Amino acid sequence: MKLLDKIWYFQDNTYMNIKREPTQPVYEKIVEYIANLIKAGDLKSGDPLLPERELCERFNVSRTSVRAALATLSGMGLVEITPRSGARVTFASDQMAIDSISYMIARNRFDTVHLYEVRRLIEVQAARLAAIRRDESNVIKLRELHTLIKNSLKNPPTLHQADMNLHIGIAESTKNPFFGELMSVLISAYMEIFDVVWASWGNSDEEQALFAHYIQQHGMIVDAIADKDPEAAAAYMTQHIDDSRKQYEKMLNQKSKEEI
Repeated sequence: MKLLDKIWYFQDNTYMNIKREPTQPVYEKIVEYIANLIKAGDLKSGDPLLPERELCERFNVSRTSVRAALATLSGMGLVEITPRSGARVTFASDQMAIDSISYMIARNRFDTVHLYEVRRLIEVQAARLAAIRRDESNVIKLRELHTLIKNSLKNPPTLHQADMNLHIGIAESTKNPFFGELMSVLISAYMEIFDVVWASWGNSDEEQALFAHYIQQHGMIVDAIADKDPEAAAAYMTQHIDDSRKQYEKMLNQKSKEEI
């Protein structure tokens, strides 16, 4: 479908046009526009959105774009989608900060330098606090996830999810709910980065060595948390994130050269 210069939305019997950048995915602008209506109070908690078919007509986009937008809004906690009732606003004012962060990350997910800076800041401190505050149930969960990662080298989807869950588990072990919330929000941005970092599987000794290296780092972080050694946990997490960033940039450079 040809990208549109404008998208139209029908609200209170008035057509409103909204401009977007030519390179911006259609669904992102739909998300931005509806989110702004909700946060401005034009759409209130409990208000239904138009049915998918009508949204397609009003925005002049495909159903795929509308569904992607609704799924994103749902993930942000702005709308609730039910099979028979469609989408309905569920926005609560005390969630505005979290929702804004979530959308900001989604919009800037390819700005890897800034994303890794944020990740380093949050995850290193999370590892440090987890080592201080963790209980035995946290340790058991982290070890189970690490074992699952080790046993999933030939099953990328399982390994990918276990990797994400391990990082969330570390954040939750801090006993600070904000770390868990922030990690859950950041995960959506991480997913696309990990898709690049773990892009190819088992085709060379170098790749196998890389996977083994990451698994070893995970184990060292978990062991430091289990041993209640906050400085070691922070140091291992710092090294892990820095290595991940270097590998991501290396693979992006290789991909750019192949496309030339």
